Amino acid sequence: MIRQKSYKIIQLILVILTITSFSCSTKKNTFIRRAYHNLTGHYNMFWNGRESYREGVDIMEESVQDNYNKVLPIFNYGTEAEAQSLNPYMDKAIEKASINIQRHSMFFSRKEWVRWIDDSYMLIGLSYFHKQEYNKARRTFEFVINEYKENEIKYEAMLWLCNSYNQLGKYKRAQSILDNLQNEINKNPKIDNKVQKALPLVRADLYIYQEKYSNAIEPLIDALYLNQKKSIDSRVRFILGQIYQDQDELYKASDYYRQVIKKNPPYEMAFNAAINLAKCYDTRYEDNSKDIVKKLRKMLKEDKNKDFLDQIYYALSDIAFKDGIDTLAIDYLRLSVATSKSNQYQKVTSSLKLGDIYFGVPDYELAQAYYDTAVQVMPEDYPDYEKIKARTSYLTELVTNLIIIQTEDSLQMLVGMSEEERFAIIDKIIEEVIEEEERQKELDEILAMTGGNQDMGGISNIGGPTGSGSWYFYNPQALSFGFTEFRKKWGIRKLEDNWRLSNKQSFFEQTEEETYALADSLSSDSVIIASNDTHSREYYLQNLPFNEDQIIISDSLIIEAFYNLGFIYKDKLDDYPKSVESFETLLERFPGNKYILQVYYQLYRLYTYQENYDMAEKYKTLIIAHFPDSDYAKLLLDPNYYKELEARKNLAVRLYNETYEHYQNERYYTVYSNSTRALNEFEGPPDLLAKFEYLRALALGRIEVVDSLQVALENLIAKYSESEVIPMAQNLLNYIKGPIDTTQTKEPEEEYIDVSIYEFDPDSKQIFALLVNGTNVNVNALKVRISDFNIKYYSLENLSITNILLDASTHFIMVGNFNSINKSMNYYNAIISNEYVYGGLEQEEYNAFVIAQENYPVFYKDKDITRYLAFFKQNYLTEQ
Repeated sequence: MIRQKSYKIIQLILVILTITSFSCSTKKNTFIRRAYHNLTGHYNMFWNGRESYREGVDIMEESVQDNYNKVLPIFNYGTEAEAQSLNPYMDKAIEKASINIQRHSMFFSRKEWVRWIDDSYMLIGLSYFHKQEYNKARRTFEFVINEYKENEIKYEAMLWLCNSYNQLGKYKRAQSILDNLQNEINKNPKIDNKVQKALPLVRADLYIYQEKYSNAIEPLIDALYLNQKKSIDSRVRFILGQIYQDQDELYKASDYYRQVIKKNPPYEMAFNAAINLAKCYDTRYEDNSKDIVKKLRKMLKEDKNKDFLDQIYYALSDIAFKDGIDTLAIDYLRLSVATSKSNQYQKVTSSLKLGDIYFGVPDYELAQAYYDTAVQVMPEDYPDYEKIKARTSYLTELVTNLIIIQTEDSLQMLVGMSEEERFAIIDKIIEEVIEEEERQKELDEILAMTGGNQDMGGISNIGGPTGSGSWYFYNPQALSFGFTEFRKKWGIRKLEDNWRLSNKQSFFEQTEEETYALADSLSSDSVIIASNDTHSREYYLQNLPFNEDQIIISDSLIIEAFYNLGFIYKDKLDDYPKSVESFETLLERFPGNKYILQVYYQLYRLYTYQENYDMAEKYKTLIIAHFPDSDYAKLLLDPNYYKELEARKNLAVRLYNETYEHYQNERYYTVYSNSTRALNEFEGPPDLLAKFEYLRALALGRIEVVDSLQVALENLIAKYSESEVIPMAQNLLNYIKGPIDTTQTKEPEEEYIDVSIYEFDPDSKQIFALLVNGTNVNVNALKVRISDFNIKYYSLENLSITNILLDASTHFIMVGNFNSINKSMNYYNAIISNEYVYGGLEQEEYNAFVIAQENYPVFYKDKDITRYLAFFKQNYLTEQ
């Protein structure tokens, strides 16, 4: 109030001086005009900045999307990407407010005498906040609070400081400030009504961000008593409905959702209130769901709901489950998945619920299908994301092995039939494939005409399995998966050692010569031409294992699959009966398989877990009788045998650590002696023995000739091909041998790229780099577009653009500097998706990345783009 009175007095004086200036000298008149200009100019500057800020906020409010599947926050400030789009507006607001402060601030006697300066500071803080630069916003609000202690603007700054702490996840600090602000209001009830209305909203957000929903109820109800504006009032009531629904207080939740609908909010909120109201149907208090279902089915037919069908079907499934009609509920869930278009969160929710249902049956194949659908679109912040992803991985592994068995059994069954029977079955399959294609075509036409809307009278297996029967060829889904994933992977191969690694094309990619060679290996009346036409017999005949070599390969696939299934059921799904079934089926079908000892032991353990001691004793006896010298037999006869093995392993580990230390200290004779001793004394583990072999080879290279090193490395690679030291050994061996023979026909192994010349320091300053081919790209025009982008979105960052030649044709454009990896990667993500900057550039014409200042000279000297891009992917993109 004192500030406002002083400001009015100054205004009055200037008006009087202006009126009397006509009788004053020119010099005095000039002074008066300047004073008046100073008084009015600072407001114009502030007004321009404030209007830019308001325009940005309006754009944000129109563009941000609420996730109605979760409890809504009071205020939705959008994603980081959405916040970046506001940069031009917020940067302008910051610029105008900063200039206003620099030019017009009159601070003396510990007091600011220009009215709009404190508001300018607040405008800067608010602009940083909406840019989601919360630490800068925090510091600005703290300055306002400390600098303007006698000004009511400090209360507004306290609210926004709390908002900043909420966004930063510093909830205790936010709580403390809110408590202080409440004490101030209690002392002075005349504090701005706007602050008093906002206080309970910010407090509610504090609890919602922490998922302490019960604590949020009281401030939310308090907020309703303060006559909030319509949009906030509706939102608060909706959130209360969500919280009570989450707490299973369905009567209270229903009441709030009805209130929301009566408030006539935006359609999306009204729709979700109606859906949640239906989900609050409670069999304890309501006679039946007939009216609710009728209303929801009516909503299915309304054009305005064509983008919300998945939510309606999900609500219908929820009601069906409550009514105990599980089959109908599952059909509704399938339709929810099938009709989900833009709402990925709903698709995840519906798919996961179906996955959980089938997992509990258990029907692992269907569970995998729905879990996989969910994981494909699931955001990483989804509850239990890692757990769901792991379960999906296990189930995918399981289904892969099940389909291998189903595929190979079906193929072998067909081979065992007469040609007439074989053709009859294949013709039946072709007929079903054609019928399925026609059915799908009709369904697509119906969905196209109705916009995806279909009544429940036409429920089919949408989203579920198609085809009839469990046999492989009567299941188009398995048929497609099997042919694509397995014959495509292994092809038809000659029986030989390491057949998986042989350099052959997959069967679907055979040359004409290979196709006829295959035909020659079959009976003279069975010449088969490779085909990709699912309507032809040849498509199915080309995959059949007609000769003995192919049957052996097919059997080996089945053996591996049964063996894998046993462990997946046991170790990953805790389904012991299914694990027993898999292992015992393997023994029954292939009694002489190579895994017989391991299977006996696993069955012994499984039956022990299930307290079936008779069966456990049976397999224990088989192990001791048939494999008396094995570790398993020794372990069963002597329970301390495993401890002795562990002791020997620990001894080996200690010896390796000592040997490695000797190697670092260049005591090569000791390294050679210790490694040789270890290889003679210890029988495992293989990984550790491989490391000893590698150290021994390196020591040999130091104390003998290079040929000794080469022989030792070759022996190491041949003996321990799966060890983690093999890439290093192979690189060293390649160096010794010299240039690689490019005429070799063997497939090259995946290239190992050494990126050790670069160091990753997350605290170093970063540069955005763009490498372009100057012969094809107008570099000057590109730099102008980058500059335009920086001015529009990063005008306050003082970014510089430089360009040097990496080689004769490659331009190295750099933008910087960035103080952190997060800022540089935000810039990287923003600019690489900007069509204006990259318009007309082909992907092969440029490479974009972020590089630390310390790594820049290393890269410029090395000039190996592939090496640095490998380093960039390993260290920067994994953080995204």
